[in-house]
Amino acid sequence: MRLKAYHAATAEDAIRQIQRELGDDALVVATETDGAGVRVVVAIESGPDLPEPMFEPQLVGEDEEPEERRPVPRFGRGGTPPESDALAKVLAFHALPPMLAARLEEGGRLGRRTPSDSIGSTLARRLAGTFRFAPLGGRATATPLLLVGPPASGKTLAVAKIAAQATLEGMTVRIVSTDRASAGGVPALSAFAQILGVPFDVAERPEDLQRFALGKLRGAILLVDTAAANPNNPAEIASLARLAVAIGGEPVLTLPAGLDVSESAETAEAFARAGCTRLIPTRLDIARRMGGLMAAAAAGTYAFAEASVSGSPADPLEALDAERFARILVAAANTRTARNTEAVS
Repeated sequence: MRLKAYHAATAEDAIRQIQRELGDDALVVATETDGAGVRVVVAIESGPDLPEPMFEPQLVGEDEEPEERRPVPRFGRGGTPPESDALAKVLAFHALPPMLAARLEEGGRLGRRTPSDSIGSTLARRLAGTFRFAPLGGRATATPLLLVGPPASGKTLAVAKIAAQATLEGMTVRIVSTDRASAGGVPALSAFAQILGVPFDVAERPEDLQRFALGKLRGAILLVDTAAANPNNPAEIASLARLAVAIGGEPVLTLPAGLDVSESAETAEAFARAGCTRLIPTRLDIARRMGGLMAAAAAGTYAFAEASVSGSPADPLEALDAERFARILVAAANTRTARNTEAVS
C-alpha cells in the first residue's frame, strides 16, 4: 500500500476526483483543511512497477467539468452526524477519516443493522469485515519478534508484558535490546528480566543480534526491543528491516492511541516498509480516540494484534478482536458523553 494526496478547493471536489480515478472503494485515511483548500489522503495498492513515495500530490482544478454531486459524509472533526444515529456518533467521536467512517456507518456488504442489533454488535461485525485481527499467539515461539515504533510508542513496555506472560505460561524467554541510545530503557528492561529470571542481552551490532538468535534454546521466545525509529528517516526504517532479515524475525509496530489521524497513517505507512504487518495499539488506558489507530491499520494494511491497556509490565497484553475493539470504541464515546452530561448538570 502507498498513500496518495489530493488537493482541492472543497472535499466534494477531491472525492469526485478520487472516485473517477480509483472508484467507490478507495479508502480515505485522512482529510485536512488548510489555507489553500482541502487535502485528502487515500490508501491505494502499489503496482509492481510504481515507485513508493510517501505522498504523490495530485492537483484538482476548480474549473473541471462538474459531475453529479454525491453527498459526502462528514464525520469526525469535519462535521456532525444525525443526533438519532448512535453508531454515527461513536464513529464521529473517534474522528475517523470520512470514507472509513462512512464504510463502517453505512455497512453495505459488511452487514445491515437489524432492529435487534446493539450498536456494539453492529460495529463489531463491520470492524471484522474491514480490518484483520491476528494475535501474536503461538507464532511467538516460531519467529523472533522485534518490537518497533516511533519514540515513546510503548515498545519496551510491550516487550516486558509479552515476556512476563510467556514466563507465567512456562515458556522459555530471551530478551535482547538494540536500544543503546536510550538512557532508561536498557536498565529498566534489564532489571525486569532479572526479576523474571530470563536472559537479557544488549546487541551492539546486527551480528550480535544474529548470534543471540542462533544461540537461543529450541522453542524459546526471542523478544527484541529495538531503538526508536523516526518514521520520516528512511535510513532508520531500513536499519530495522535489516535487523529483522538478519534473524528471520517479524517486526511488530507499537503505536499509541490518541494520535493525529494523518500522523498515525503516515507512521504506519513508513513502518510497513520495514516489513511490519501487525500492530499493537498502546496507551488504550489513557487515550480515548482510536481514529488514528484505524487510519494506521488501513494505510499499511495491518492486522491488529494484542493491545496494551495498562502501564504495568505485570499486566499482559489484552487480546483484541472485532468484538473487544467495538466495546472499547463504544465505551470511550459513552464515557465522554456521560462526562459532558455531568458537566452541564
